[in-house]
Amino acid sequence: MRYECEKLPDFYSVRNIEQINYSLQGMENKKCYLFLDNGFSSNVIEPNKRDIKFIWDGFMLFTDLEITPEDIRNGVDLYDARLVALQRTNLLHEKSNNPEIRNYIMDQLRERKISYEIMSDTRTVDGYPSKCDLWSTRDFSVLLDAIDCVNQGQAYYNGNSDFRFEITFNKSGFPNFLYSHYGALILHGENEIAIARLIKHNTQLRETIENVIGTHKLYSFLEGRNYPGASISYIDNEVKNIK
Repeated sequence: MRYECEKLPDFYSVRNIEQINYSLQGMENKKCYLFLDNGFSSNVIEPNKRDIKFIWDGFMLFTDLEITPEDIRNGVDLYDARLVALQRTNLLHEKSNNPEIRNYIMDQLRERKISYEIMSDTRTVDGYPSKCDLWSTRDFSVLLDAIDCVNQGQAYYNGNSDFRFEITFNKSGFPNFLYSHYGALILHGENEIAIARLIKHNTQLRETIENVIGTHKLYSFLEGRNYPGASISYIDNEVKNIK
């Protein structure tokens, strides 16, 4: 049993305290389900010398206060929810989901007066992730969040790649979260590298990004070729004007 694409939460990928803090903004009136030992991974973007694969070792699911675990088991619409996943490693290849980070997250939840429940679902995943951060994008808002996190730099777009990752729940009985995307925007910025993957059914978002960036493709970045991308600040301005 899986969620329909339109019912999946927004997806934020974090690997450091700054990004964790950013992802918690606006969650003060939400409830948090903590899945700190439930891992999942993506497929590889391109089988070349810069393979990009994402691996997460846990996540937080923020829902409205009135939503119960039974509601989620029954397939309640989570479109307005937020899922914040912990990347396996930070940029120094240190484990992101460590006791200090776990305690920091729970301290932040308490400080922000966000009620939380620690869930017992567990799943281990193998392999080595890329140094990129992923923000799973279905509308303009999450894309702008990713831009804010990387600041200035260049962006590369590929509208012809398929990406997917699935989250399973072995204890709580929630329907699987299957994120299926088509198209990717790499933001190679001052602070981090982020990838905004575009959910398949949002053709308007994909076409908008393609119109803004034009022919600049992410393959130049993946293959290490010296090919200029579009300015991130330009994309930021254009997207905000569209909104």
